[in-house]
Amino acid sequence: AQNAMDSLKERCRFLGGQVVEQQKVIEELQPKASYYDKILQSKDLITTTVIAKDYGMSAQVFNDLLHFLGIQYKLKSGTWVLYQKYADCGYTKSKTYQYDEDKTTVHTYWTQSGRIFLYNYLKKYGYLPVCERQS
Repeated sequence: AQNAMDSLKERCRFLGGQVVEQQKVIEELQPKASYYDKILQSKDLITTTVIAKDYGMSAQVFNDLLHFLGIQYKLKSGTWVLYQKYADCGYTKSKTYQYDEDKTTVHTYWTQSGRIFLYNYLKKYGYLPVCERQS
């Protein structure tokens, strides 16, 4: 009986230590989870240029990368659009601009959920934002 009690006490100490370690991880990740929640709730749109700069690229190189990875393609008009697989996911929005009296152009912008989609997708292929790369 004493051996069983000693074993249970040791197990409790071990589990108590695990709880402390898990609490530390939770405290570390909580700000990140809150940040993601705020980002996903934001209605702001982001240009490709801004996202590209996060990765240390120009918008042109970034768009070409997204095309290479099968995320988007370029229309004859020069507008980038998502392949159908991603088109209805809410990752982008378009805005039309008039640049002459009778001419318009369409620009594609990324939503916050689109930005997170890109982050997760690119990470799978080894592309990390500059701030996450190890020096």
